[in-house]
Amino acid sequence: MKIETQQVAQLVENPIEIVEYQRHHCQCYQCGAITTAKWDPKMIPGQDLGVRLQAFLGWLGNYGHLPYEKQQELLWELGKIEIGVGTLVSTNQRVETAINPSIEELSEWIRRTQPNIHVDETPWPVKGVKEWLWVFTNPDFCLFHAGDTRSRSELIAVLGSEYSGVLSSDDLSVYNGYEVVAQQKCARTFASSFQKITQTTWEI
Repeated sequence: MKIETQQVAQLVENPIEIVEYQRHHCQCYQCGAITTAKWDPKMIPGQDLGVRLQAFLGWLGNYGHLPYEKQQELLWELGKIEIGVGTLVSTNQRVETAINPSIEELSEWIRRTQPNIHVDETPWPVKGVKEWLWVFTNPDFCLFHAGDTRSRSELIAVLGSEYSGVLSSDDLSVYNGYEVVAQQKCARTFASSFQKITQTTWEI
């Protein structure tokens, strides 16, 4: 006879569980010095949510656009955990603070080392408010920037007041005149601009 096998992805019965962490304090019998063990890196002292769960909630809220109230429901459904909106807001702020140094480092690396960058922006509704999601990319990286506006100030926030490389973009006015070595424009948007010019009635 034969054995058939099939692998499937399953949602386990208790995806979120309460884990109790303990650490020991020991005192030297000779000198009286007290030595304390370190906490497990999977948790943060004084916080109710583990590191991985906080990162997951950050992904749900910022990338998945899941409102805090829905996150509350999800935590209850998956782990019978009651968490206030204030805790979720604080969690999101901590996640932002934790990743900011890496984003700053990536932005600086882009400015110093990358010879060409493709930039674009698109409307990004966040909790009913229209914001703008900017993307800076080439084959080696992809950096997203959530901006309040579609203005040049968002471009400068990431690349600085000038960029020593080739900037590829559409024909949006915020890119025109920005200090770069050279600019490469999207042929499709150029064609659209020329089409508007040919359809315009000019008075001489």
